[in-house]
Amino acid sequence: RVEDNPSLNLALETAGQSSTDCIALACLEPRRWEHHQFGLARTGCAWKCFRVNTLIRLRTELLKHGISLWIGAGEPSTLVGQIRERFTISAIITDLPLATEEAVENRRLQNLGVKVLTTQSDELFQAANINSALEQLPCSFTRFRKTIEKDESVVPAHPVKFSGLGSPVAQIWLDPPELYEARYFEKQCYEQPRWQQYLESGALSTYKKTRNALEGANMSSRLSAWLAHGCLSVRQVWHDTLEYEESYGVNESTYWLRFELLWREFFRWYSRLIGSILFTKTGKNGGYEVINSESVLFGNWCSGNTGIDIIDAAMRELRQTGWLSNRGRQLVASHLIYEYDLDWRLGAAWFESQLVDFDVASNWGNWAYIAGVGADPRGGRIFNLESQAERYDPKKTYRDRWLGPSPRIFEH
Repeated sequence: RVEDNPSLNLALETAGQSSTDCIALACLEPRRWEHHQFGLARTGCAWKCFRVNTLIRLRTELLKHGISLWIGAGEPSTLVGQIRERFTISAIITDLPLATEEAVENRRLQNLGVKVLTTQSDELFQAANINSALEQLPCSFTRFRKTIEKDESVVPAHPVKFSGLGSPVAQIWLDPPELYEARYFEKQCYEQPRWQQYLESGALSTYKKTRNALEGANMSSRLSAWLAHGCLSVRQVWHDTLEYEESYGVNESTYWLRFELLWREFFRWYSRLIGSILFTKTGKNGGYEVINSESVLFGNWCSGNTGIDIIDAAMRELRQTGWLSNRGRQLVASHLIYEYDLDWRLGAAWFESQLVDFDVASNWGNWAYIAGVGADPRGGRIFNLESQAERYDPKKTYRDRWLGPSPRIFEH
């Protein structure tokens, strides 16, 4: 994004101080675009197409400000090495690493002998402003949230409008072929989030009541993909909700979206703290046991052929669209972990390969949370699937949509 992007602002400031050009570089890293984990691709079509389309849009926006966006396929350090062969690099600006792989990439950049500066582009708060909450990690979300909320001086910074101007620099390589995979997808799907439309509809005033709906227009904000890909500032969203309250009034629902943004904030800092432990079977708490290693069960779960209609409907929606409601994600995770007794990391890896809004901290943090090896001191979360189906899909409209007019009988 261009607006409220601390990395871009710092890059232009640094370039101005050294009288050099500013180049934006987007890397299609092999770890995301080519590699596998647990035998699964790291990304699916939905995520790749969203990323490619939004990068193309960003390139257009940056050029309006005289800044070139170079897009290359390869490790960041490899691409920077190629740039060094043609240019002198005074500094590299990156976002603060969110997880272990990003941290490794940053260290490789530092090993090139180039000054690397990190910024916080996608958090609500600067680390220094929530130090009292960070010092308590790893703790529960509730403790983290209450520590922040009780300090009235801790508020997200107001979004910063971008007004910089650079000088375009021609890209030294051809665009990678991955960039053209998006040509046959509807461009308007990636133009901008429907956030303002959602606010204007007044739906935020009922957000807490509707956010767990399995489907339906304006039942939730649907901002997750735009936040996960960095297209929208989380600080902008926070302050938009406050402005909304001035016009529409304050209630529990208008607060609850900020509550969910605090969950996102929590998982980001939690991920940075525990590092690679986030991806281990037993997590930080230990004691997790996998009883079943049956690959057929996992295959049935992935394809939506478990014989449990609410699970099958959700898994088919995920596979076909790259999207799943918050409640749907919790139900299918509970089923894989507690009814199939499979390794929770298989589910997390499948979500990573399918979700358009994949975010490493939120995805793996939530799966660990449901499995009882994450940040919740109470242990895992087990759902009664039959009662959940009756509560959130009483007329079976959601199941009919994804399974046909005669969904299979609910079985245990």
